[in-house]
Amino acid sequence: MLLYATILVMGLAGYAGAPGWLVLPAAASLTLQAWWVKLRQLARPPRVLWGSKTTTYFVTGVALDLCLAALGFGVGRMARAVLG
Repeated sequence: MLLYATILVMGLAGYAGAPGWLVLPAAASLTLQAWWVKLRQLARPPRVLWGSKTTTYFVTGVALDLCLAALGFGVGRMARAVLG
């Protein structure tokens, strides 16, 4: 549910004309939300080792979260241009 709220807020921020650097905190929020369970599992026994596969999933997830936040922001900017 927080995923949808973050994307909606990014769209509203783009529509309101907020600065583009807000995409970075939104992407960080999306990444922390998605990886909260995985990061907690690393500390619990039996320990889940951090391997190359986990690194690949993490980096890919960060890149996709950044794209998703930028897409929400961009849609808000386009809506402002069309409706504004």
